[in-house]
Amino acid sequence: MKKELRLQKKLLKYPCYGVLFALCFLLGRGAASLSAVPVTAQTAASSARLAIVIDDFGYHGEGTDEMLALSIPLTAAIMPFSENSKEDAAAVHAAGKEAIVHMPMESLTGKPEWVGEKGVFRRMSEEEIRNRVDEAFSIVPQAVGMNNHMGSAVMEDKKTLGVVIEELGKRGGFFLDSMTSPKTTGAVVAGEKSVPFLERDVFLDSTNSVEVVKQNLKKAGEKAKEQGYAIAIGHVGPEGGKITAQALRELAPQMEKEGISFVFLSELAGRK
Repeated sequence: MKKELRLQKKLLKYPCYGVLFALCFLLGRGAASLSAVPVTAQTAASSARLAIVIDDFGYHGEGTDEMLALSIPLTAAIMPFSENSKEDAAAVHAAGKEAIVHMPMESLTGKPEWVGEKGVFRRMSEEEIRNRVDEAFSIVPQAVGMNNHMGSAVMEDKKTLGVVIEELGKRGGFFLDSMTSPKTTGAVVAGEKSVPFLERDVFLDSTNSVEVVKQNLKKAGEKAKEQGYAIAIGHVGPEGGKITAQALRELAPQMEKEGISFVFLSELAGRK
């Protein structure tokens, strides 16, 4: 009681102490109220990272310019042995996007011309495979990793895939499995070669509907919230192109407000 009386007399004698006391009291209450704010769903979702990979650069296909104009981080998978490979690789770099090699590989299904004459085939010797990978990276020197174009046959064959991933590892790259085969050996081989490995979660397009692409984007976003990250693959050209670019342009701002962060693929591979 005596202590309180002494404090009251001091405050009356020195009004500035009263102002200081009041400020400290109010700030203390404010800090306490801030510390008591519960973590909301949006705050919790801020760790959800989504990497968008766009396949089939290299032909300067429909939607190429629209994809590169997007404001979000984007990883362009560039076909290395196509007529516009070097041109598209330079455009990707100039746009501030990330590049990986979209390596054509032998498939169990589809037309042989979809793979092309240049690619990785099971009939090739180890030296031929190594030379093919080296040639691909010489055409797309900006590439920080690789994913497979088609390639179900190679992805199931540990011997052939092992040579590819070993060469990739020498360049410090990572491998993204496009998941074109349910019998893929990608994770096993990459583990044996100590090469960073990722898997596609969602395919975005192969549709003429912007709304379908948006629905697939939302699925990828939910996956990112569930496991902390997700990888979605789309395309330039007839498989997606302008349709996919439009869906990304229109939906990305909303997804970011929901706490989803768009990132380069390399960030998920621990390369950035």
